Amino acid sequence: MLSILNSLQIARFDQSMDRRTLLKELAEIALREGWAKEGFEQALLEREEKYPTGIHAAGSGIAIPHADAEWTLVPGMIVAVLKQPVLFEPMGGQDGEVQVQIVFLLLSANPDDHMAFLSALADFISDGEKLARLRQEEDLTSLIDHLKRVD
Repeated sequence: MLSILNSLQIARFDQSMDRRTLLKELAEIALREGWAKEGFEQALLEREEKYPTGIHAAGSGIAIPHADAEWTLVPGMIVAVLKQPVLFEPMGGQDGEVQVQIVFLLLSANPDDHMAFLSALADFISDGEKLARLRQEEDLTSLIDHLKRVD
């Protein structure tokens, strides 16, 4: 799981956009950083359509989109903090659309690492204060510290 923590980036978006545009922007970052293979963007968009990732979290809607492991070159995560919420379909189709303010785009080449990371992240996103702090921070210190303690 710690391999994901070696390549992290925070991206802040002030402008209003739809889910598809946001995911394309995040995919471009992953490609530019050399973390993903060509075709990652399309794989990410298709997976999000089939398996929505919006979650009604404590005090803030979040989403955890990802593509299959075959598209990852370097494990990592891009955390997008959104000034204007973006609508995502809810994971499992429960409770209506999610007004997402934080997106955790995961890039993992190992399905076992992916599941361990999601478990650790679930603990973080259940704490509304931690999510609020993440939206205000300029870096990912609180998130990284939390995930290192869980691992």
